[in-house]
Amino acid sequence: MQHKVWIDYLRVIAIVAVIAIHVSTVFYKQLGEISGFDWWFANLLDSASRFSVPLFVMASGAVLLGREISPGTFLQKRAWRLLPPLILWNLVYLVAGYFLWNPDQRSLLDMTLTMVRAGHAYGHLWYLTMFTCLMLFAPFVNQYLRGEAPRGVDLLWLAGLFVLFALMTQGSVLVRYVADSEIKWFAVFPLYLLYFVGGYALDRYDDRLRCPAAVLVGIVIATVLVGALGNWLLFRHTGLDEDFLVLSNRGLLVIACTFAIFRLLRQNAHRLKPRASISAWSDASFGIYLIHPLIIFATLPLSRYFDGMLALFMVLDVAAVALVSFLIVRLMRRFAWFRRVS
Repeated sequence: MQHKVWIDYLRVIAIVAVIAIHVSTVFYKQLGEISGFDWWFANLLDSASRFSVPLFVMASGAVLLGREISPGTFLQKRAWRLLPPLILWNLVYLVAGYFLWNPDQRSLLDMTLTMVRAGHAYGHLWYLTMFTCLMLFAPFVNQYLRGEAPRGVDLLWLAGLFVLFALMTQGSVLVRYVADSEIKWFAVFPLYLLYFVGGYALDRYDDRLRCPAAVLVGIVIATVLVGALGNWLLFRHTGLDEDFLVLSNRGLLVIACTFAIFRLLRQNAHRLKPRASISAWSDASFGIYLIHPLIIFATLPLSRYFDGMLALFMVLDVAAVALVSFLIVRLMRRFAWFRRVS
């Protein structure tokens, strides 16, 4: 299958945006505590980066869907390969959280139970859990898009998945009423099918779905500005400081922004030439996603030296975290085992 160079550029944009969210959100929550300029910069930077994870999902749809591959082979090559990083990185952040960010002195067992209920040990790992669930059903979506009739063995695979998810649903109901706790992580992925299939469709039917660049840029700018204004109004009048309430990955603003950015890159694919540096960053993007919160944790204390200049700090920190994470991933991927989990 021919390598899609423009997807490399897309992944680089997405991973930088992920880091921008996780740096800016710290200061976004400090409305009234930092200068108005710095807060609005954090708000706009965060709002302009919310497309990041959905863009990764769209890239996967463009790359994985439409291929001639059996569900069994797909599951072995894609879904099962996610299990080692899913397990390892949750353990890494579980232990790191126990020692580094555990102000309530919770026991390791208590934190482990919380991880099982949430589906991840640290916030950003929700994506890994969601994507693993998505990959379990992806081969059957692929069959449907290709117009292929499922074989008997394919139906057995699918039936097994339905049984698995039915058992998890039953377990979540019991936990809800017995332990008064919610377990919903396994039910997040269906709504991301829009991005997954959307990436495939916008790539495959490129000639039928072209749109003026000015319109696409206008959509991106409009969604960012509306989202940032909505964030401010919500924060000011309710005190809610979560940055995903107005700009939810499953909301119309982020959907429109993500699809517009995807189309911009797809329509300009012929202008995006192969570059070794872009390819290297794209190849490392998954590892950067997994490791970058640890680097942010180490660099954020430096913000105290940028009093009144936090906007500058955010720009420098995004660049520094991206570069350090990239170098660490490149170094660690020299070892075959680490390449399996990054």
